[in-house]
Amino acid sequence: MKTVLFCDFDGTISRRDVGYSIFHHFSNGKNDELLPDWKAGRISTRECLLREAEMVHASAEDIYRYVDQFELDRGFADFVARCDKSRVPLFITSDGLDFYIRRLLEKNDLAHLEFTSNIGRVQNGGIEISFPVENKSCRRCGTCKGERIQRFREEAGEPHRVIFVGDGYSDVCATREADIIFAKKDLARYCLANDISYLGYDTFFDVSLLLVQHGYLLDEE
Repeated sequence: MKTVLFCDFDGTISRRDVGYSIFHHFSNGKNDELLPDWKAGRISTRECLLREAEMVHASAEDIYRYVDQFELDRGFADFVARCDKSRVPLFITSDGLDFYIRRLLEKNDLAHLEFTSNIGRVQNGGIEISFPVENKSCRRCGTCKGERIQRFREEAGEPHRVIFVGDGYSDVCATREADIIFAKKDLARYCLANDISYLGYDTFFDVSLLLVQHGYLLDEE
């Protein structure tokens, strides 16, 4: 059976949650008032992002200067190289915003990677948000990762082993669709609370090692 990988971006590929940090920084922490309702599912990601964006009043220069301080997981570039060598497709699926994902991938010579996310336009003294991905049934997410996996399976034409790597509440829908789940932080706590099997990890070096051991990725040799 062929293998395919789906990875979250914020807090997974990036070492810190870039989207949250942007809104926290430029709203002086006011966005934190929304998080309990978002985590509990009382408001959707779409509503949360739109309300957070209303709190941001900053120039494009200031926003991008802030974005540029963030770093990617130190094992991610090696992980990408292993996936390429093993001919295992890797898709980034994020409930965050495209402008900082693109910026950080380009900064790390990874602009060739495909990703799906919500749209954030840095203009008019703030961030304007839109949602290009139409979710069929999910009302929780902006870009539902579970539905992205479903669509891949429908279009693949043959069975695939789906591996998902994530870290937070925005990854919950993916846990119902993936065959193997790598989780840490809030996602690991969610899996434990809901009796969902997962593999713990700290960096993508850990993910690579386990996938090589299971024969899903080729070793460097």
